[in-house]
Amino acid sequence: MFSKVFSLKSISTFLALSTLTVTFAIANANVATAQTREQSVDSVTDWLFGNLHPQLNRRKLRSDEYQYIREWNAIRAVINQGGLQYQRANPNHRACDIPDWYYSNQDEALRERLADAVFYSRYPERKGRPIAPDERGAMRVWLKLKNSMYVAYC
Repeated sequence: MFSKVFSLKSISTFLALSTLTVTFAIANANVATAQTREQSVDSVTDWLFGNLHPQLNRRKLRSDEYQYIREWNAIRAVINQGGLQYQRANPNHRACDIPDWYYSNQDEALRERLADAVFYSRYPERKGRPIAPDERGAMRVWLKLKNSMYVAYC
């Protein structure tokens, strides 16, 4: 009789510990994939910068690549100042693993601010001067920048 009770207690304890272990493992997996706002700002900045410069193959920038660094910083400044939206989603129903802090591809005004930031980091002498309608070359550069400002989550 004593051995039956002992074995039932052992089985109950084992099952309880197993359940807790699985619960902690699942919870830690979600925490490990969660990004802070700052990490999301950097991730989105890296992605958008990579769109502008596919020839770099999304590698880290070297400290002597001043123009690239200026562009990256210009993108990050815009993203950091309201370029991300927060939406706490259920991890089990999150499409394409979109993080809590994400960049909205449909925000035209944001894409225009990003294009402006990169354009004026490339051409600082033009700062404060809008592109005139007859400046077709500058307009093409700006439109190309704007059209590169998207993030692929899937």
